[in-house]
Amino acid sequence: MEDKFISFQDYTFQYRAQSEPTLKHINLDIKKGERIVIIGASGSGKSTIAHSLNGLIPFSYPGESTGTLTICGKEVKTLSIFELSQYVGTVLQDTDGQFIGMTVLEDIAFSMENNCVPQDEMIQKTREEAVKVQILEKLDASPHQLSGGQKQRVSLAGILVNNVPILLFDEPLANLDPYAGKKSIELIDQIQKQTDTTVILIEHRLEDALHMGADRIILMEDGAIIADEPPSVLFASEKLKEAGIREPLYITALKYGGCMLEPSMKLEKIQDLLLEEEQKKQMRQWFFYRKKEKKEEEKQVILSVEDIHFGYTEEKENLSHISFTVKEGEMISIVGKNGAGK
Repeated sequence: MEDKFISFQDYTFQYRAQSEPTLKHINLDIKKGERIVIIGASGSGKSTIAHSLNGLIPFSYPGESTGTLTICGKEVKTLSIFELSQYVGTVLQDTDGQFIGMTVLEDIAFSMENNCVPQDEMIQKTREEAVKVQILEKLDASPHQLSGGQKQRVSLAGILVNNVPILLFDEPLANLDPYAGKKSIELIDQIQKQTDTTVILIEHRLEDALHMGADRIILMEDGAIIADEPPSVLFASEKLKEAGIREPLYITALKYGGCMLEPSMKLEKIQDLLLEEEQKKQMRQWFFYRKKEKKEEEKQVILSVEDIHFGYTEEKENLSHISFTVKEGEMISIVGKNGAGK
């Protein structure tokens, strides 16, 4: 990995319409091929980092900056937005705003058309990238008619045709259900391994983002970086909780079970966890105690639903034979893919 492939040095940025800086004295170096996840509460400065990298600052969002930001050894403020797009490819949260072509094929090929790539070469490259992102069968479809996950794949393919060294994802899971989100992260992971690109993922859904296998997590608060650590180191601390960010549920469960967390336990993925026999015993005791405690409690039913049917129109039922009860004090989760009826 190359040191300082991307480098923020004492970088501060203030939007023209605001009275205070949104980013404050950012110092951050990212190496070539690294996988970086940036997290933080709303307003922490995550998106402003993204806008600084992809040229939306200052070309779409004017303001004042101090310090330096360099990409591939070039200072960003000296580059045009076209020159910057040769280094950084962005998949936006609202993928509909990125589409240019009437069909998926036209959209993926758009930048190659601008560069006057011969048609045979352009079609071949478009098909190659469509295969890579698993969207080949949709080349003749309108991108606006696709599912959220498919739209994201089209946007990604349109970037990959340019062979950019940096892929930037701005909350790619925001509009996806859990299954589609997992598939999206797995695809990003696969693409990164194939191309050795630098991947920067800005996301609220931290546990889902970890399917990618992050090298580091950058935790932001109030425009500043408050942690820059490998996942296992960060999860062994209380920094996420203190910043108001939800930890992965398995980390919370380990803490509830009384386990003392150490980075050596490989905390970055639940399937890789290394627990001592005593810790496994602790977790079993906690689990069965909670299970027994719940069984012994007899709570009053406060909501009862029996055989409910509902449809927004007469032609289609959105809910069929819905029956359940909710007892006092229960915490209920309702899950399902988009359109399931939640």
